[in-house]
Amino acid sequence: MNLDYFIKKGWSFALIKGGEILYYSKNQGLKPLIFCVKNYRRQMRGATVYDKVVGRAAALLLCYGGVKKVLTPLITRNALVVLQRGGAAAEYKKIVRHILNAPGSDLCPMEKLSRKKSPAEFAKQMTAI
Repeated sequence: MNLDYFIKKGWSFALIKGGEILYYSKNQGLKPLIFCVKNYRRQMRGATVYDKVVGRAAALLLCYGGVKKVLTPLITRNALVVLQRGGAAAEYKKIVRHILNAPGSDLCPMEKLSRKKSPAEFAKQMTAI
């Protein structure tokens, strides 16, 4: 399974381990990733994740889960740095500077919230919601 496979499926997120898709979602934002951190954290360790958009916030949660590889059509420079520091490889189509909010007028609220936080700090904050 490669990046194009997941793009064609129309999913926003998938958790893959041992060639098996353990979980997938069409929900937007961080919801599917937060669900996985809460319910599939053990399975995330060493797994591959497809995520439609990976910004710093998603990268922190992916590192917290111990993901080994991330497939994404769109990633930010900050997310790439976070993943590399966390030991996760990334395959992507396009790299951008920032993830913006829905109107495109400012940074995504989750990107703002994730600033200056470690993977554990951000995961604790997100899973408490």
